[in-house]
Amino acid sequence: MKNGERVIWISVVTVLLVVSLFAIFIKDASAGSMSGEMPYMMKFKRVFDIIKSDYVDESKTDNLTLINGAIKGMIDSIGDPHTNYLSEKEMSDMNDTSAGNFGGVGMIIQRKDDYTGVVSPIEGTPAYRKGMKAGDLIITVDGESIKGLDVGDVAKKLRGIPGTKVTIEFMRDDIKYETELVRAKIDVPSVKSAMLKDYGYIRISHFTGTTCSHVREGINMALSNNAKGLIIDLRYNPGGLLAEVRDIVDLFQDEGVIVSTKGRNYQAEVYKASRINTIVPKEMPVVVLVDGGSASASEIFSGAMKDLHRGILVGEKTYGKGSVQTIHYLGTDGMKLTIAKYYTPADICIDGIGIQPDIEVKEPELTEDEKEMLKKIFKDKAIENKTKGIKDASDAVIDRISSELINDGYKLPQKYLRKLVKTELEYFSENKPIYDLDYDIQLQKAVEILDNNMLEYKDGQFFLKN
Repeated sequence: MKNGERVIWISVVTVLLVVSLFAIFIKDASAGSMSGEMPYMMKFKRVFDIIKSDYVDESKTDNLTLINGAIKGMIDSIGDPHTNYLSEKEMSDMNDTSAGNFGGVGMIIQRKDDYTGVVSPIEGTPAYRKGMKAGDLIITVDGESIKGLDVGDVAKKLRGIPGTKVTIEFMRDDIKYETELVRAKIDVPSVKSAMLKDYGYIRISHFTGTTCSHVREGINMALSNNAKGLIIDLRYNPGGLLAEVRDIVDLFQDEGVIVSTKGRNYQAEVYKASRINTIVPKEMPVVVLVDGGSASASEIFSGAMKDLHRGILVGEKTYGKGSVQTIHYLGTDGMKLTIAKYYTPADICIDGIGIQPDIEVKEPELTEDEKEMLKKIFKDKAIENKTKGIKDASDAVIDRISSELINDGYKLPQKYLRKLVKTELEYFSENKPIYDLDYDIQLQKAVEILDNNMLEYKDGQFFLKN
């Protein structure tokens, strides 16, 4: 073969390899074209070549940078907040997060418009302690605007060495607040349980590989104490493993569909309850607490309990994250792709909609003046300064500090201030209770329902009495 022919042959093979590589990402990309336009891959290759040859800064046009940018743009064009390109660092961070061992502030976040929204703060973390809520919109981190940044880039700014501080400006109800969080090692147990009066109280903060076994322990504890009902608290629970929540519903329900999944190329699955694993007596009433931070796997549990009439939901409408994602490795980087959606036993997809509770109980809204005062409390670090070095969380101390705050000009309802002060004082306490019946009006409603026998049991199902 002559040299000229060898060059032509190598060029042809190279082009074929490039086309084959991109065909992995775009099915049938080179098979056709839109009317009046170049074939898809030819169009892509032309843009690639023009940038490589003509862009003013050659250092920014290496092949890997352009290809990864193209992949990211392709994924972003779908417009799904749960489908994302993941850089090498983001893949590593995700693995650290899954292991439950990293330095951060404790928030599940996602892209919302040009900023980053809070899906849910994780119970017991710095973000939770400072009162961050589902729906808060993060505006700046350490004084730098995060407008237009990817969630992964925002997460990088929030992460750091435990003990270091990060200042967050966020929007809530059109009011801007600023608060300082101290990063911590995020390693939170997923289940806490205790007796509350005559009822078993089980708080599930997220669904990990051991959650079902701990929920089973909590149920057995309640049964051994002759509990007359169960309260399952899923507020601020951002979700987790499908297999775990399926097995947990099985502890309560011995028949019926728990959840089904459907997708284009995803094998549809229907998960049904089994009589083998059920341990909660049929006639035992169950109240499930939910709010806007209850997402994904939490909504699978809530949807099953509601549709099967195994229990009733109390609180606020859930988040509305009813989709299934898989992780695909692309070497050291990767992508997260939505491949299916969840459907409740009533065949309802709650993605983007959420689940409405049977009894809605909302936290009281602050007035505009009170919101401004809360903003000032955050900015002045008023509560941190008043509670610094105090380890006594008695009612007398909480009353004294909340009264001092009011006298200092921080005029919020004293009950609201007491709750903020109590949360701050109890954060470092090893013996703090896992529930707060004095201030938690949603939990108070759950207890009221059970105390007053407001649920009617009929043919294995529970209904609210008229």
